Amino acid sequence: MLKIKKVLSLFLILAVITTFTIAGSPVTYAAGTGTGLAEHCLNAYYGGWSYVYGSASYGAVDCSGLIYMYSGCGSRVDMVGSSPEYGSTAYGIPNIHGLGLYQPGHVGVYVGGGMAVDARDEYSGVVYQSVYSKNWTTWFKVAGVSYPTNGWEYFNGNYYYYENGEYLTDTYITVDGISYYLDSTGASSATPGDTSGVADSGTDSGLIKLGSSGDKVTEIQLRLIELGFYSGPVTGYFGELTEAAYMRFQTAAGILVDGIAGSDTDILFSDSAPTGSYEDYEEEDTDTDTDTDTEEDDTQSSETTEEVTTPSSTYTSGDYNDDVYKIQTELAGLGYFNNEATGYYGDMTSAAVTEFQKQNGLETTGDVDELTYATLFSSTALENPEAGNDEGSDKQNLIAPPEATDVPVALDMSLVSPTDPTEIVMKSVQLASKALDGVSVRQGEAVSNSSNRSATFIIWLAIMVVFMGGAFFIVFTSENKKKKAKFERIKARANRNW
Repeated sequence: MLKIKKVLSLFLILAVITTFTIAGSPVTYAAGTGTGLAEHCLNAYYGGWSYVYGSASYGAVDCSGLIYMYSGCGSRVDMVGSSPEYGSTAYGIPNIHGLGLYQPGHVGVYVGGGMAVDARDEYSGVVYQSVYSKNWTTWFKVAGVSYPTNGWEYFNGNYYYYENGEYLTDTYITVDGISYYLDSTGASSATPGDTSGVADSGTDSGLIKLGSSGDKVTEIQLRLIELGFYSGPVTGYFGELTEAAYMRFQTAAGILVDGIAGSDTDILFSDSAPTGSYEDYEEEDTDTDTDTDTEEDDTQSSETTEEVTTPSSTYTSGDYNDDVYKIQTELAGLGYFNNEATGYYGDMTSAAVTEFQKQNGLETTGDVDELTYATLFSSTALENPEAGNDEGSDKQNLIAPPEATDVPVALDMSLVSPTDPTEIVMKSVQLASKALDGVSVRQGEAVSNSSNRSATFIIWLAIMVVFMGGAFFIVFTSENKKKKAKFERIKARANRNW
């Protein structure tokens, strides 16, 4: 009997350890690259992920969960402590995509160009804002994530050149005899002559993205037409029109919106695929005569970027780019904006736009839509009759914007023109490469993994309850038998004494 107890005890200990292993082990993914982490965070923002404390799953994360679900390495509780390299932001933030950012009790990710992404709170969700909108105290390299050292990197639709571990900005470089200009954000003025060594998961087998061509693209275009998301020509080339149409389909299907056709084509060609109405997009798709979704027209579009002046998307609080700088400069020239142009759309800019709209008979929204933009840069724009009364500065907002500007604005894909070459569209929809390098965060896989883990744990828990109940019953019955036998022996001994 003693041997049986020892065996049961050992088995129970092993069972408890196994139970904690199944219940407590987090869902992790293979570690990737710095650019992959940055794009993962941008996908979370544009996908409208919510903030859920303690969560690290697709569509619902907390601040550390957003990072940990990509890296799957190091400490989720102390990311700086598990980092191989970190430093103080008082000396600036290195030009490295995918760096972690820390302030007491909170973490985020630097995505380059002075911008950061973090899962803020239940009210704000995942936020994409100027790096100066939070008082980050420390930058750190995320454990398990590899960061580039030298050469070209592809990120968010642009190419960046790294030297000594950081991407270069505001400079001209010559690579393999070809000269390139790298702007203030580090983006190259042209595609590198040789991209064979550039990390880009979009070139992996099975993924079709901007620039792809072939019969599979033709099938996708025909299917998008059938579903009502595409009204352009069937060319077999995955150009900007096709990309925008595919993003409409992804939005309607409620899946990751990145414009890349991967495993989600199963949904596209399924009987349950969502439908749209391409009549809603015809005006948008035919807004320019030069874009027929061919490779040649794609090149023409990029060469005529500077000639396009009227946007088809709206500039609003929280935006940060060169176009906002131009808007601020024009408002200042008309006497509506009495501050230094910063490129950041804060409260002062919103107030200036509102006043401009009021004086020029426009709807006073505080946002720069297409009509406001056209009026602002027209020769008939009216000057501010009360110029000089504005106080404050958007430069202050760039450093510490008020809480009201911390709420992200949901992206409405129907407002985005697929042929718009401005930096707003570059920032908003050109997530042209996942660059996750072995990391899978697609909705179907994440949900499936989570469901499988829950089902496994429930089944194991049920088995454990039955086994422990059986073990308890065996031990309890055995002890009762021993007590009964002992009592019978004592009783027999007493009878003999009498």
